[in-house]
Order: sequence, then structure tokens, then C-alpha cells
Amino acid sequence: MLKPIVVFFEKRLRSRVVAIFTAYIVAVIPMFGVLFFFLHQSRILFNDLPSVRDRLNQVLVSIFDWSDQKFNLDAESTSRWISENIIAASDVPINVIRESLQSTGYVLANMGLVIVITYFMLLYRTAFKNFFLVQIGWQDRERVVQVLEEIQLLAKRYLIGQGLVILILGLLIGSGLWLIGVPYPFFWGFLAGFLEVIPYVGTSIGGILPFFYMLMISNNLWQPFGVVVLYIIVQQIEGNIISPNVMGPSIKINPFFIILGLFVGGILWGIPGMILALPILAISKEFFRSFKFTEPLSYLLEDGLARKEDIFLNKFDHDEYRLLQLFFKERDDE
Repeated sequence: MLKPIVVFFEKRLRSRVVAIFTAYIVAVIPMFGVLFFFLHQSRILFNDLPSVRDRLNQVLVSIFDWSDQKFNLDAESTSRWISENIIAASDVPINVIRESLQSTGYVLANMGLVIVITYFMLLYRTAFKNFFLVQIGWQDRERVVQVLEEIQLLAKRYLIGQGLVILILGLLIGSGLWLIGVPYPFFWGFLAGFLEVIPYVGTSIGGILPFFYMLMISNNLWQPFGVVVLYIIVQQIEGNIISPNVMGPSIKINPFFIILGLFVGGILWGIPGMILALPILAISKEFFRSFKFTEPLSYLLEDGLARKEDIFLNKFDHDEYRLLQLFFKERDDE
């Protein structure tokens, strides 16, 4: 993301170090502003959680009062069970959230480390590239350079497209939540937009959080269920209109490999791994498409695989595309 900005300033400032620091000012400081916005809004929001717990207590007591009357249960023992178990358990997520907010310093320290490492990667990027290129023969070097440029364009298009999707979703969901009467509507809207970078999982969390929040604080049921309807509608708009037009077809990966990528990325790197799963898959698809031997793999990753299931027999049923030759060719030669 920073490289195009650094290149832009480097041409004008004639100094790579100054260009890198200028790029940080232009790009990184606004990111800290976004982070501060979410942390500030979260603190305000979570300060209301004790009242939310009281609301949960009221709802559960009313439900159990109704069940006591219907099934002739002991009201005193039921009330004691609620106090000792469910309401006590509700303190756990509240404490976890508060502890998470208190670990902001740890998060900022990690971000600082990332910035330092990124600085040196930008400073030495040409040396790294040249070292990589000398490991490749002259006959293949031009093609590899072309592939690297295509991958860079893909990554740039993904990041810009993802930023636009976040902005559109934040405004769209925030406006809808404002009409429904949800407190802090644009906090929830942009939170859902940022969580959308984790396919399926992030989208679901982005809708579940405001639903349960409204279920706890609202005096009626139409608002929390209105939130669900809003997220379903926006998700359809995002999946069928926004993302295909903003992100482009090269980013589309079939759901099976997205889920598999989320699983593997989560095991290897946690939340960052889940965020990186989709762009890594998109870059892998572009890389596979660039070389004849691996071209079938790129179609295997593509969205709409069920409609293209015959392409492998029709287009790739030749020896030059058979990956198993890597394992069996030497044995056959013997």
C-alpha cells in the first residue's frame, strides 16, 4: 500500500528516506486517526455495558416469571439460579472487553514494530528485488518481472477497492442504523465495513453485534430485527453490486478456498492471517494464471467453479498440465 505513495514522493523529493517519512505522514497517521475513532467510540459504548447487564437481568427474570406461572416452578429458586449463573456469566465478556481495551498499549507497540520493519522493506526494496532476480535465469527473468508487476497492480487494486467498499458499507449501514434508531450508528456501520475484510466471519460478526446490543437496550423487538433485515439487504447489495464492480473479477475466489484459507490463516497467524487470506489467494490465482504449468490451479480457485467444471477436461487434458508429473516423471524415466 505504501510503495506507490513512496514512489510518487521519491520522484519529487529525490530522497528515498524523506519520501518514506512523507508517505507515513500521508498514509499512516490517518490510520491512527481511524484507530483512535474506534477506540474512543468503543470506550463510550462499553461504559454502558453494566446497564446492558441489568437489562439482561430484567429480560431473563420476566421470561422465568412467565415460565414459573405456566409450569408451577419455585420462583425463589429460579431467581437465585439466574443470579448465580447467567448474570454472573455476563460479567465475563464485560471483563474481557475491558481488559482488551486496556491492552491498547500492546497493540500500539506491535503497530510501531510493523512500521519500523516496513520502513526498512521500503528502503531496501530495490536490493531485495535485484537479489531475487539474479536467482532466475535470463530466459525467464523478463516473464518473472512481468508477473511481479501484475501482482503489484492486483494488490494495489485490492487495497483501493477494499477501502472503497469499507467507505460505502460504512455510510450505507450507518445511515440505515440511524433511521432505525440505533445508538452510535456510524460506529457500527464502519465497524461492519472494516470487519468485511474477513469474508463471511467478519460480515456475520458485524451484524450480530448491533443486533444483540439493540436486543439489550431496546424497549421493542422491531429495532433489533430491523437491524438483521438491514444487514441482509446490505449484504446482498454488497455481494451482487458493490464488490463485483469495485473489486473486479480478479479478486473473486470460490467460497470453498476462502473458507479453507480463513481456517489455515487463522491457525498460522490468527486474526491477521484471516485478513490476509483473501488477498493471498487472489495473488496466488494471478501467479498461477501467469505460468502454463500452473494455469489449471488458477481456474480451480476461481469463483463460479460449478459452471466451469468441464474446462479441465476440455482445455487442460494434456501432459504439460499434469501436476503429478512432478512426482512420477523421474520414476518413469528410470
